[in-house]
Amino acid sequence: MKKILFILAACFCLALTGCQFEKDIDLDTFGGKGLEFVHFNAPADNWVISEDDETYVYNVPVACSYAYNEDKTYNVTVGENTTGVEGVDFKLVSSTVTIKANEYIGAVPVEVLYATTGEGFVLELILSVDDKLINPSYGASELINIKTDKVVIDWDWLEGNWMEQDISGDPYAVAFTKVDDTHVAFFNLWGMESDYVGEVDFEARTITFPAPYALGPAYGGSLMVSHMNDEGAYDNAPIVAYMTPLGITLNNLGFYLSGGSYDGYDFGYDSIFIYRQ
Repeated sequence: MKKILFILAACFCLALTGCQFEKDIDLDTFGGKGLEFVHFNAPADNWVISEDDETYVYNVPVACSYAYNEDKTYNVTVGENTTGVEGVDFKLVSSTVTIKANEYIGAVPVEVLYATTGEGFVLELILSVDDKLINPSYGASELINIKTDKVVIDWDWLEGNWMEQDISGDPYAVAFTKVDDTHVAFFNLWGMESDYVGEVDFEARTITFPAPYALGPAYGGSLMVSHMNDEGAYDNAPIVAYMTPLGITLNNLGFYLSGGSYDGYDFGYDSIFIYRQ
């Protein structure tokens, strides 16, 4: 009996060893829902290009979760959500992507044609692969927001309704309103429905906000915004927002409660991206 069990165990080990070298589709895909996925590395991306760029060719990474022992090539098409014109604003250097044998990453080269692009456009790329190869967490497409330095950042660009995305929850509506020639009111930071007034420098493309600053009542106290230094501590340094063709970013933003039931309560650090609705 022991001899039979030993032979069976040896055969089982040999079978497992063989699986390491010869691909077993049923084992690796779990019926199309398992390990063998092909997808863009991110569902969305943002590019800013300049006339001074040395090259306008960008490589969009495509990943495969299984390293084949041979080259694998997949077709790539332009999606219907693209607002640019192929051959005028951009062109695909190749309509396929190849992942080399024993590798996990390939790339789709895309050339952006700066001279004709204007302020920017949206490019959607679609991987044409079997449905069983599509990771539901990634999908088969990537949406790329492409902007150029031809975007004019001035009061017309800044004033109006925007959307804010911070480190928690869904995005929500905010707005910028001109106070005078050098100051702007940022409305509804963290959904507080109050103004946070900063100094605008369009040449430097910055908005400088004071800190600390009381945004309004919360939990029986006052919600304060302050600057966080590199050591993770609050200080009185101003908070600088940077205006770019893609939108507005704020970093080193700390907030805490002063007074009330959570006196001195620290909510930690926040990073915010603000973009057009």
